[in-house]
Amino acid sequence: MFRMNLSHFQYAAIFNYGYWFLMLNLYFAIANIPFILALTTLQFVPSNMIYYFITLIPMGPALAALMASLNKIVVEKDIGVTKDYWKFYKGSFTTSVRLWTITLALIFILTIDIAVFMDKSLFAIVSPFFIILSILLLNMMICGLVIMTKTKHKIKTLFILSFYYSIKKFYITFLNTILACFFILILIVKPVFAFMVLPSLIFFLIVRNSSLVIRNDSIV
Repeated sequence: MFRMNLSHFQYAAIFNYGYWFLMLNLYFAIANIPFILALTTLQFVPSNMIYYFITLIPMGPALAALMASLNKIVVEKDIGVTKDYWKFYKGSFTTSVRLWTITLALIFILTIDIAVFMDKSLFAIVSPFFIILSILLLNMMICGLVIMTKTKHKIKTLFILSFYYSIKKFYITFLNTILACFFILILIVKPVFAFMVLPSLIFFLIVRNSSLVIRNDSIV
């Protein structure tokens, strides 16, 4: 009887997580319709980068809401998926847009710089700097979104904390960057699959991993 009950609860948990992840992926995709349209209609060439940048801006609050929802699942093992996702989306919209847009702009500038220097003799010298800076910015972006799921800060404080944790816990935040880069790669190659299957799974792992970043640290 105990084994039957245990199996029942396990199947119920799997069903709940599957349903939550599927619905969160759907809402994340709805919040990113402009970017999905850009991916499916525009060629991935330098001349279209400005359009990709503009359509990527809504992904900031969409990611913030996704990560806040996943954090609630991690902490409470339960969620009102529709109500909570859009509540988090609305509640974090202004701060997440500012954090995301500023960091995204810096990453785009670095990408353009890499493209400019690629044909120059100095590329071998400056490319490691650009790559390290890009990784740091991506780390900071993810850290900032994670911190937003825990507590509220002004944008300046959020950048300071993001930089602090990106440096202090680099060995942890770098794993988040690898997971995010994997998601970006699949997003470029298979956008429909990436949006409908991967977001909740990838960022659930990031949220779980990031709990090690700010655990027992009074600065947050």
